Amino acid sequence: MLLGRWRVDPERPVRPPVEPVNDLEPVPVPRSQVTVKTVLTICGAVVGVLAALYVVIHGIVMLTLTVTAVLLAVAFNHGVERLERWGLKRPLAIVVVMFGVVGALIGASFLIIPPTVSQVRDLADRLPELNARIHQTRFFQWLDARIGLEQRLGALGEGSSGLLQQAVDPALRVLRGLVAGLGAFVTVLFLVIFMLAYGGRVVRGVLAESLPAHRQRYERVLDKVYHSVGGYLSGLALIAVVNATCATLFLAILGVPFFLPLGILSGLGSLIPLLGATLAGLLLSVVALASSGVLDGLSVAVYTIVYQQFENHVLAPVIYKHTVKLNPLVTLLGILLFAELAGVLGAFLAVPIVGTCQIVIRELLLLRRERLKLPLRGDVAEQLEKRGPRRPSFWRRPRHV
Repeated sequence: MLLGRWRVDPERPVRPPVEPVNDLEPVPVPRSQVTVKTVLTICGAVVGVLAALYVVIHGIVMLTLTVTAVLLAVAFNHGVERLERWGLKRPLAIVVVMFGVVGALIGASFLIIPPTVSQVRDLADRLPELNARIHQTRFFQWLDARIGLEQRLGALGEGSSGLLQQAVDPALRVLRGLVAGLGAFVTVLFLVIFMLAYGGRVVRGVLAESLPAHRQRYERVLDKVYHSVGGYLSGLALIAVVNATCATLFLAILGVPFFLPLGILSGLGSLIPLLGATLAGLLLSVVALASSGVLDGLSVAVYTIVYQQFENHVLAPVIYKHTVKLNPLVTLLGILLFAELAGVLGAFLAVPIVGTCQIVIRELLLLRRERLKLPLRGDVAEQLEKRGPRRPSFWRRPRHV
């Protein structure tokens, strides 16, 4: 029985014997996937990324000036286009807009600088009185009794020579900052003029290199980004106007001297999100403390804190919702994130960056709907369910049958 299981079937074909492999025959080796071209491409990509990081780290000033010039050029280009619609040629329209901007800046400087100089002079004259008044407050006496505050501050008032020596370096730093600021202003001014004159040619040249099937989409994205940046700048100007108006009225009610230039300075501080209003409020509090007393100084400080929270968390998100079409929650989260990543520059560029990302994401979702042949609006899942299950291509019956 057991041997029957191993009996050879005569009808079963017999396999031919396997011939021995000749050792001299070449064995085929699979081709390597890593070629010299692949290695060079990877090395070039790594070098390009490192070079971009080096430029960003060491050229932060240049990038800041360029981005500022781009934003200003976009804002001024709306005025240039309006003048063109009124019949002016573009070069003349650019000249009119730039002269108007420079004239407004000069007028604002004449409005702010003389009262500011007089105010600083009055503050310097009243420093001894302010010092004596502060020493008589209960809060100062409470701190002096516990940490010896007067003894710690005594070294700062050893004499006029010591104060003069301590004031030399800050004065030099301020002078250096003014010179650098003037140079940056002139650089940005010429960058804006050249962008207004030749920026359109650069954009049209880049679009001319795109495929005709995608050119319309690229033009639509650029147009939306252009209007989004313009909406951000108009919203920022509106926030500054609201801040200047509220600060001027509050200071006028308190009777603080020079309330008009101080209110304008507070409004200019809103041009720098999160940080600008704080610095302007600190300056307003010091001036109110020196000119009107401790109570007015504390009142201005409390107003500054309350208004800053209102502007950062209520006013700015609501305004950007209508000008940039951004959700207030997304606006607030974007400002906080970019302020943490890049400081003042990040806070200033947060809204246009988030707005641009929103436009690109919406365009990608629109492209996805077009590929799925779905309507532009409505729930995707519901529309796919209404369409029903689609058969694979090999199930479809040929048309000629």
